[in-house]
Amino acid sequence: MTSLRFRIPVKPGVALFLPALAACYSFSGGGLPPHIDDVYVPPIENQTTQFSLTDPFTQGLLDAVRGRLGVQLAARENADAEIRADLVRYSDEASNFAGRENIGAEVFQRRVTITARVEIVDLTRNEIVWSGGSVSGIGEYAPDSETEEAAQDLALENLIQKIIDGAQSQW
Repeated sequence: MTSLRFRIPVKPGVALFLPALAACYSFSGGGLPPHIDDVYVPPIENQTTQFSLTDPFTQGLLDAVRGRLGVQLAARENADAEIRADLVRYSDEASNFAGRENIGAEVFQRRVTITARVEIVDLTRNEIVWSGGSVSGIGEYAPDSETEEAAQDLALENLIQKIIDGAQSQW
């Protein structure tokens, strides 16, 4: 069997520089457009029966907007964009179970799903730049050893990440 090998000639001084250059390279895609520096996040409306989700979702979203999108929070009149998010659905369902005679079912794993409706509006250009009518985050837990609240935290974290990913995917 014959193998082909290619060799690219590189001067010795350049060869030492290439690994350093590769280590300094970073991808700078994503994020918000340059004209968006300040973002307004209005109060979250919670249409679910889990009213305790409002505060952690709001705080998580505010932290993510500042930390992951690299913008400042501002009052609406000073903002370049607005992120509207409403919690619209909550479910806690068995995802792994087995039927048991005389007791019904034994549940091994449960899945919490939290769904939001989200719009990101560029206030400078007066246009919706991204919307998700049904953005969901999921968290699972074993009812014998974990709590529903831990799954809620994970579902909120996943939901917020999807919102940030959606914001970044448009630019």
